[in-house]
Amino acid sequence: MSLEHSPARAGKDALASVDPSFTVDEFCRAERMSRSALYKQWQQGKGPRFYLVGNSRRISAQARFDYQRDRESVAATEIAALAKP
Repeated sequence: MSLEHSPARAGKDALASVDPSFTVDEFCRAERMSRSALYKQWQQGKGPRFYLVGNSRRISAQARFDYQRDRESVAATEIAALAKP
């Protein structure tokens, strides 16, 4: 492996591309939802996990994945309930 492709030389940009975190605005754009809908979900205990950087909420890629999986599970349960006569 040449040095130009070495992970040690990749620096912070490589780490960001491996496991990015999202600001609230970035998350909302990615999930195509409004900020108010996201904050409402947090109030209901249904929103994604987050951590604070100063006053800014950040949502990890893993938290986004878990959030999507949880929402899909809830949707599947609701669909199954509707399908029962």
